[in-house]
Amino acid sequence: MRPRIFLLVATLCTVVTFAADEAARPPVAIGLTPDDVRHHLGHVIDWYHRLSGLERNAALTDDLVTRERLRQTMVTEVRLAFAFGRAAAPLVGADQPDPDSDANDTEAAPDENDAARYERIAAGMTARARDLQGQIARFDERLSTATAAERQVLLAQRAQLAAALNLTGEVQETVKGLQQFAARSNSSASGEKGLLGDISDMERTVPEARLTPAGAARGAPPPAAGSTVNTAPAPASAVALRTDSAGLIALGKEWLDLRSAHRLHLHYIGATNELSAALDKISSNLTSQVRELLRNSPSAVTTTNTSELAAARTAIETATARFKELSTLLVPLGEESITLDSAGSILEERRAALDARATGVARQLLVHAGILLACIALIIVLSAVWRRATFRYLHDARRRQQFLSLRRIAMVIAFATVIFMAFLSEIGSLATYIGFVTAGIAVALQNVILAVVAYFFLIGRYGVRVGDRITMAGVTGRVAEIGLVRIYLKELGGVDLHPTGRMIVLSNAVVFQPSALFKQIPGVHYTWHIVTLLLAPTADLQLARTRLQATAERVYATYSDSIEKQLRAARHLVDFESGTPSPELTAQFSERGLEISVRYPVEPEQAAQVDQEMTRALRDALDEEPRLPIAEPDAPRAKPG
Repeated sequence: MRPRIFLLVATLCTVVTFAADEAARPPVAIGLTPDDVRHHLGHVIDWYHRLSGLERNAALTDDLVTRERLRQTMVTEVRLAFAFGRAAAPLVGADQPDPDSDANDTEAAPDENDAARYERIAAGMTARARDLQGQIARFDERLSTATAAERQVLLAQRAQLAAALNLTGEVQETVKGLQQFAARSNSSASGEKGLLGDISDMERTVPEARLTPAGAARGAPPPAAGSTVNTAPAPASAVALRTDSAGLIALGKEWLDLRSAHRLHLHYIGATNELSAALDKISSNLTSQVRELLRNSPSAVTTTNTSELAAARTAIETATARFKELSTLLVPLGEESITLDSAGSILEERRAALDARATGVARQLLVHAGILLACIALIIVLSAVWRRATFRYLHDARRRQQFLSLRRIAMVIAFATVIFMAFLSEIGSLATYIGFVTAGIAVALQNVILAVVAYFFLIGRYGVRVGDRITMAGVTGRVAEIGLVRIYLKELGGVDLHPTGRMIVLSNAVVFQPSALFKQIPGVHYTWHIVTLLLAPTADLQLARTRLQATAERVYATYSDSIEKQLRAARHLVDFESGTPSPELTAQFSERGLEISVRYPVEPEQAAQVDQEMTRALRDALDEEPRLPIAEPDAPRAKPG
């Protein structure tokens, strides 16, 4: 499509011939090449992007003022670099036209872009229209003095020129439309060629550094360091870490972040110094040319020769023009140098601040670690004192084991609390959350919590220990093991409480149930049995009491030594004084006659034999006395009671 448009425009322009308005002036040698300018701009842009990474560092989020100053300085440095590049572009000969090219040729050069082609064609159309308008004006002057015969010829010629002017106007409108489209295309696709095109492409990589159109049109210099720069807002600052309430984990992370930021600043300070050295190298070349120019310029008039004065004047004017060209480069370079020095000072200031913060955090870290070690040492010392005191003042093995178990639980809780408080931060902010969690756990594990609490009741002073015979939740058995949540019993059954071979597992929480817990006195294993006798209503009550009591005590005396021995051992385990067990006799009248009950202690292992002897002795005592007739012929029966 584009070759057809150029062919149409070239055809319309066959009536047009024009010359260039002015010849190109040869470039001035300033010791720089386009590649030098590109390299400098690339160096500055790379420095800018590398330093932009500081804003994403977690250790610098609370440094708003200094960070904003550094960002403005960086943007100013990039703007000044672009100003230098645009000032240097026409002086290094990068965008000068080829002097050998044909300025009158309407065909586009092979490397000429669309905008340049349309610009040349539009200039030709304008010159053509101006020439036709001048010719028409001259014909109008001739018509005012021409004769009738000449007038007809002049009018015909004028009409031909007017038609040519109309055609030129149409061509101008067409070229103008194509020129506007090419300008829009070039603005979106970087249609510029040479050094200026490369500068435009580089400038798009740093949108923050692009001047506003008004500023660019006026040629206003970039803002100085420290002035307000219209850039994107900085991200919000994070809350600085409170080292007084921070834990070891937070302090350690903060210290590592600060050290990483310190290394980054050292790296960026080195990059800034490297860029400053490269800038000084460019500036020194231009500065030496200015010194040479001022050294060779005449400082006073020492002749009256007209030709020499004219030559001196020409030399001064040439030097002035030369200095003006060099100053357009030295000014932005000097401002760049000042801005780089400001950036280096800010980086050094931030590095010193990071060192101070890292030192403070390290000191807090050491203090927290020292407190943690001191607390752990104190807990270990208290644990050792607790253990030695338990072995020294508690001689009962059962009580000693209980205190040692309680010591282990207390030590675990103390260690967990100290470590939790040392490593975590802002414990107070977790109070509400911990409260809700604790309430939920208490509701969900209420039975487990009751079982744990009951465990301490079971192992108390008069509590249960392994081997005791207890009745719990209607089950009788010997304690096999007492756990933190459950208790294990070997079931006992029958009158003589023999093992059934079954293991009963109960929750400790049954202690808080309404049913009672029965426990044999520690060290005592005897039980009580009862023998009931039914006498006739005419029996002598006092005689019956005397004879049966004496008989029961006589039988009890045969095995009382083992029971009294158990009782003496039990008195060392309990503080209260218990009475000596002995046979007890009770009597009451009923509808059938006089009921006499003899209650006596007996060991479970000898219960059957003792019951038999006690029953026979009581029956014999009644048979020997006629005044104590038995109402029932059957022998008396013994049972647990």
